[in-house]
Amino acid sequence: MAAATGVQDEPPETPIAVPALLPTGLLIAWKPTFLSVRVDSGSGSTFGSDKFQPLRLLARYTFAFSEQVPFVGRVEAEGGRFQTDQDRATYGSDGYDFTVRALAGAATRITPGFTVFASAGVLSRYQHGYAKGGAPTVGVFGAVSNFELEFRVYPIITLSLFAEGAIAPFAYATQANLGTLSDSSELRGRIQLSFDLAPNTAFDVGYDFTRWHSDFSRSTITGNPAPDRAFLVDQREYALTVGLRFHR
Repeated sequence: MAAATGVQDEPPETPIAVPALLPTGLLIAWKPTFLSVRVDSGSGSTFGSDKFQPLRLLARYTFAFSEQVPFVGRVEAEGGRFQTDQDRATYGSDGYDFTVRALAGAATRITPGFTVFASAGVLSRYQHGYAKGGAPTVGVFGAVSNFELEFRVYPIITLSLFAEGAIAPFAYATQANLGTLSDSSELRGRIQLSFDLAPNTAFDVGYDFTRWHSDFSRSTITGNPAPDRAFLVDQREYALTVGLRFHR
């Protein structure tokens, strides 16, 4: 028919799958952590209470809202054993903690191998301690934002650099002798490598640093009978993240 009419048929079109702007899917990871805690009621104490926390896990689900738009969502939960030294008898903790984040944002491809992702959302963290030395029982809730730089350094390897900040001014389920929460914040950084093992599976390994800071006023946790003290809790977490990510 094409020869009879003199019109050449168009070649058949083959759809090409467009890769997601960011590594998406469900990550299940082991997150062993070194925990360093500082508590200060005016004595100018230094960081201490370093403990290795092997029993910690992370679950992170990253998804694209649509293949036609660059908007991405992320839900993350992490936690586990939260133990400090046993030298003190007032401040906790031989317990556990968990943190939940829910964010949404947009990804932009700067070059074929370089993508920028920025997002914002909410964060909740709860740590439950026992009176055995180190860190108290605290729950905080607030807003969080972050950005991530993704570099495709090899066809099957992606390097990501991540930074996050949060303000969590709302307290809940906090032990009464801590007093009133005046300020709470979080800073986090991460460097991660992602290796594509199969079309639907990747291996992720990264290093995380997280700093949690909380200030309390009218505290009686130091044993003073009148609520006239301020109390500071500073925590630093140095963690390795090793896990598998499953995606479409």
